[in-house]
Amino acid sequence: MVTLLIGAGLIILGIMVIAHDRRTLLSGLLPFLGLLTWLTGLTPVWLASTLFVIILPLGILGEVLTHDGYWLLSRYGTSAKGYFFLVGGFLVMVFAPLFPVLLLLWRSVLTVKLMLAIYGYVAVLIDAYLLATVINALPLTIKPTKILILGAGLIKGGVGPVLRRRLLGGLALYQRFPKAELIMSGGQGDDEPEPEAVAMHRFARQKGVPESAIRLETNSTNTATNLSEAKRFINSGDRVVLVTSDYHLLRSLLYARRQGVNCQGLAVHTPHFTFTCNAFIRELGAYTIIHRYLIPLGLVLVIILCLI
Repeated sequence: MVTLLIGAGLIILGIMVIAHDRRTLLSGLLPFLGLLTWLTGLTPVWLASTLFVIILPLGILGEVLTHDGYWLLSRYGTSAKGYFFLVGGFLVMVFAPLFPVLLLLWRSVLTVKLMLAIYGYVAVLIDAYLLATVINALPLTIKPTKILILGAGLIKGGVGPVLRRRLLGGLALYQRFPKAELIMSGGQGDDEPEPEAVAMHRFARQKGVPESAIRLETNSTNTATNLSEAKRFINSGDRVVLVTSDYHLLRSLLYARRQGVNCQGLAVHTPHFTFTCNAFIRELGAYTIIHRYLIPLGLVLVIILCLI
């Protein structure tokens, strides 16, 4: 009964966060912890842990690391980094079927407790990040007056597959709301012949979008400056929809929240599974770098769990 009440309380708090502003990791973390609390009442307990904390993060992490290692070795030849990712990814995937056995040793071997606690913390972050991304990709509830499309690297001087999908998603939304303005946001990288926003503008014009409907932001160098530079085209009363790739959505919305840009997100599907998994892991890494308190907090929690 206590487990049921705690789980319900966490889920209710999560719903309240989502209703107020879903652009936070808490929108995924609180409901996830609530469900996990309910499921720990199952017998045996490790069933819930295996289903919701172990298999998904381990599978994604191991597959991504293994793929990255193979890609590095095939493209750049023998390297310590390539072998590290390849072997490390393989070992991570092997860890999954051993998890139930390690749980049996939880009480008796401190090393096992430490290993499982560290992994459990990382796994919860991964699951919460994925759930928060899904929640922020729910259907729009506003009629936009501004559609902000975030740039991506140009390929051979032109619009590549990732950027093309973002543009098509934004233009499809513009067709539904033709009175909205399009903001193309993307500066010029060292390996790019022109700002990304210029190539995006050309793409939109070729699709029949009138010049008067397009605004260009060409000074940004990353996601944070995408938002800070695009703010000059956004008024306080605007209803903004931010368009970007699914893996990139949550971090972009978090930056928008920090910049005071009130918006909702439109997630554009990324077709290649391995690329998407890789990108999600990189996005989570970037998130933890931004929120550095998560690392010491995790270590404190791990130590407490191991001493119990």
